[in-house]
Amino acid sequence: MSPYPSTKSQFALLSDAQKKTLEKIPHLEDIEGWLLLCEAVELFDLANRIDSVNPVICEIGSWKGKSAYVFASALKDKEGILFAIDPFTGEGDGASEETYKADINKLDVPLKNNFIQTMDKYNLMKYIKILPFRSEEARSKFNYDKIDLLFIDGNHEYEFVKKDYDLWSPLLISGGSIILHDVKARHVTGPKLVFQECIAGNTVWKNVRIIGEMVVAEKG
Repeated sequence: MSPYPSTKSQFALLSDAQKKTLEKIPHLEDIEGWLLLCEAVELFDLANRIDSVNPVICEIGSWKGKSAYVFASALKDKEGILFAIDPFTGEGDGASEETYKADINKLDVPLKNNFIQTMDKYNLMKYIKILPFRSEEARSKFNYDKIDLLFIDGNHEYEFVKKDYDLWSPLLISGGSIILHDVKARHVTGPKLVFQECIAGNTVWKNVRIIGEMVVAEKG
């Protein structure tokens, strides 16, 4: 994992508006995971700005629920749903999988159960549907024809990130947001390569920007 600055130093860099958003996700730091404060704020704001009726968000890679907590918190007043797509086996890129497996072995319950317990703790499971499969299998079982937001944060090897992009980004509505996590991370190159190949310079995507280590873009 790329080393993150301390929470205190991250907080000091937030604007007043970002700090106000952070107040809406007060349990963020209670959930283990890899998400900078500025990234969490951006994810919440993106989800909160969705104006579709019954919005649909898909996140590929859920781990212990840090980003799911953010998205579901934003969906509470929208009657929307978050699809958490993850086999919950600790699979990952070569730089990360050993860490994931070791972490899972320390849990009292299976990873999927840990995720559910955390979401239940904050009364958010009602806004979440788990698809406990790899991305390709989850896509074959997904029965919606459009989504409002796509967060790609699964296996960071190039072939998997590219497959996630190819399978899921066509479902995004016009104006919908795609987020590639860890594009600027040093321990993996897959997200960066997919960004360079598929998003940078592609006229399909507008308002492309970097927030923390992730890239955000809107479908034109």
